[in-house]
Amino acid sequence: MTLDSIFHHLVFAGILFVAAVLVTRCMLKRQILALPNHRSSHETPTPTSGGVSIVLITFLGYLAYYFIGGSTTNWLPILGVVIGSLVVAIVGFLDDLDRWPSFKTKLFSQIVAVAILFACGLVVDRVSLPWIGSVELGSWGYLVTLVWVVGLTNAFNFMDGLDGMAGTTAIVAAAFFAFIAYSLGSIFIFVVSYIVAASVFGFLFYNFPKARIFMGDVGSQFLGFLFAALAVLALKSDEFLISFWVMPLLFFHFIFDTAYTFVRRLSAGEVVTDAHRSHLYQLVNRLGWSHPKVSLLYAGMCTSQGIAAIWFVSMSGIGQCLIFLALFLLHTVYLLIIISAARAKDLL
Repeated sequence: MTLDSIFHHLVFAGILFVAAVLVTRCMLKRQILALPNHRSSHETPTPTSGGVSIVLITFLGYLAYYFIGGSTTNWLPILGVVIGSLVVAIVGFLDDLDRWPSFKTKLFSQIVAVAILFACGLVVDRVSLPWIGSVELGSWGYLVTLVWVVGLTNAFNFMDGLDGMAGTTAIVAAAFFAFIAYSLGSIFIFVVSYIVAASVFGFLFYNFPKARIFMGDVGSQFLGFLFAALAVLALKSDEFLISFWVMPLLFFHFIFDTAYTFVRRLSAGEVVTDAHRSHLYQLVNRLGWSHPKVSLLYAGMCTSQGIAAIWFVSMSGIGQCLIFLALFLLHTVYLLIIISAARAKDLL
């Protein structure tokens, strides 16, 4: 990439950042309020649906690149990602307006969005496994794709509970995915990734360290779905294939926190779809850590996972397996520390 090209990408990202700041400011004035409840970590009514700016600027950024930048990528898979992410974003926005509060409704919209991906040819049809190599999934690929996309969409939504939590992680993950895509020669995925990072960064200007507006379900569901779909798109596009495992690695802390909390609540006989404040990050906050400290802690986790992801793409199967094992052990230690402290203070 030449210096002129780097300059053009930086200018483009800067324009998107400024546009996201301006649109978020407009949403701030709309006063669509999130009222505090028993799950909330905020104590006063706060404007929500700031994620509208993320959705809008991401789409505008992609359209500008596709039509002005001269992208030659196959349009059908991109159309699937655009329409699918728009479906979950619209339902998320209606949920922010308290029009469709049902979890089942949101889940149904996510399944519909995944079906759109299927119709556009986006399916995880193969994965690489240690000692085995590339495995063709056949019809099982549809189930794997469904679980992956719906799972990350909801995990991202559940983890959007503190000022800057979802936004900082999204920026770090998108930046590392952009770096990895560029290093592997996938320029289209590189551009789409930094478009997302710039859009979220503009929103974060009003969301961190003290949130004046939340991204709402419109933003968290959109980003969760988009990151999940982007992993499948990266696997299928270009001649330089990016491993499907890179995105789960980048969001390992979100997936681990959500999976553990789901299993713990299910085993305790709780209704897992009911609102609660027992995610690990929420327990850390309730133990006395401020919103900025917890969000920076999780952004730091994402950064370490990003570094691990860079190593991951240059390693063999056994090395890649060891990276996931090391992260699992580290997060298990973190889990035991937080749960022990929470029980000592009768938070669980």
